[in-house]
Amino acid sequence: AVLLKKFGLLEQAVDYAMESGAFTHAFELTRVGLKSKLPDVHLKYAMFLEDEGRFADAEAEFIKADKPKEAIDMYVHQQDWIGAMRVAENYDPSSVLDVQLAQAKACVERKEWSKAEAMFLKAKRPEAAIRMYQDCRMWEQALRVAADYLPSKVQEIHIEIQAQMGGGTGNSASGGNGGGGGGGHECVVRARQLEQEGNYAGAVDALLELTTAATSDLDALEAAWESAVKL
Repeated sequence: AVLLKKFGLLEQAVDYAMESGAFTHAFELTRVGLKSKLPDVHLKYAMFLEDEGRFADAEAEFIKADKPKEAIDMYVHQQDWIGAMRVAENYDPSSVLDVQLAQAKACVERKEWSKAEAMFLKAKRPEAAIRMYQDCRMWEQALRVAADYLPSKVQEIHIEIQAQMGGGTGNSASGGNGGGGGGGHECVVRARQLEQEGNYAGAVDALLELTTAATSDLDALEAAWESAVKL
């Protein structure tokens, strides 16, 4: 190492050792005469360990290299949310939100709507949960989250429901369950929301808004009026 340093070849020797996978030798060389290179060696070693599937060891090396974000990304890629959150909380608190959102998006991809909603809310992103339900035409859920966490979005959702339903003859507004009976009309969706909140008078009023002026579907009208009588 002394001779390598004397002839200005120490850094090249360290690089060669890393490329050859001889990390023990690379560490020895840096500690003897090139300590400024030590974080690079830890980083390269961490990436090597990650490729080998030795994630706990890789995490330790990423931390030594002062690269906690890379350790977090590694765990996110593996969908090891516990590991990702642990590193974020201990070494990079600004990444906690990123981990929560990544976990929520993974739940969306698996169609685990309730889990995704919980993670979006934990990340203080109710608008993301609402948009998820809107994209899936799960109007009742979208209205529920909006009413609880973002009331300013409720009217916007009602407008979108009306546009999607095109007069009340479209598909169900509760995420694809069943088609008939007017279940997809905005009035019915709003009535269900009010019923869940215990506002039965409001639910009845909403159901009675479904008239021949709103839809030509007589079955939908009959179902809505029967529901109003039961309430």
